[in-house]
Amino acid sequence: MASQAARHAAMRDMFLHVERRWGGLDRLVKPLPVERGPLTSAALERLFRHESLALVVPGFVADPAPLADALVAAAATARNWSVSSARGLESSDVTAVGGTPYNMAVAAGDTERYFSEDVAAAKRFLRTAAGGGASAVDALRCELDDAWASGCTARRDADGRPHHCGLGRIMAGPTRWADGFVHVDALAPLSAGGGQFSANIYLRQPAGGGDLEVWPLAFSSRWEFYANAHTLSKLTSIDEADQRELRARLPAPVVVPVAAGDLALLCVQRPHAVRGWATHETRASLQSFVNFAGPDRPLTLEA
Repeated sequence: MASQAARHAAMRDMFLHVERRWGGLDRLVKPLPVERGPLTSAALERLFRHESLALVVPGFVADPAPLADALVAAAATARNWSVSSARGLESSDVTAVGGTPYNMAVAAGDTERYFSEDVAAAKRFLRTAAGGGASAVDALRCELDDAWASGCTARRDADGRPHHCGLGRIMAGPTRWADGFVHVDALAPLSAGGGQFSANIYLRQPAGGGDLEVWPLAFSSRWEFYANAHTLSKLTSIDEADQRELRARLPAPVVVPVAAGDLALLCVQRPHAVRGWATHETRASLQSFVNFAGPDRPLTLEA
């Protein structure tokens, strides 16, 4: 009986053959504009229909410095995210601040504490950092609720308990990936009927890095994925060899400059990265995942 390693190698060789015979990443590329402007229903509709690559709302937070300072201070005692690579479990470039991301709670078997304690504590942390009033995440939810006809709310579990609507993220330089870590958060076909998006509020940016890179590449069917699976499957890998191959095979990304205070929304089913930097500067942001379930359904937020 073939060993697991031999079976893995055979599968890899098969997908490599399929991609060489029927694949072609250039066929999955569709140039799209990056919109800059207010958060409106029309702009959201274009983003959700995949008619724009990203939506940047300049100056969404008027004074981001105090919240950035609070996140950086809290990161000193926060837990770093862990990622799996061929070398085993390693620390990532990202530290979650203010609460525990849901995927980490699931991995740790700690979802009960996530819902019973962590969500409320994270909300208090962000509101305290905002001086006791509404936080930037509260503002995001309200703005999305106003802009989207069916409204916006927190994602809820089967018992009606809300998820985080957003959490702090700290990236401290020098970053592990000099060019940025190319990835998708959801490896799934693009559909105008639903999808997963991210909303990032930038609070502090390094002087020489930290901009977004987004690839105008997407697959819309299982066949398009399988025909290019040898390359596309690497979008969920943190191994250095896979990252080098992605950079070599993918077309040039669209660079999306962002400044402190800006809000940026994009589809996380598209390859994207944060440009790395070599200095000891810190990047501070807030991130929410925005679930779009159709034009007549409410948007839901989670983190």
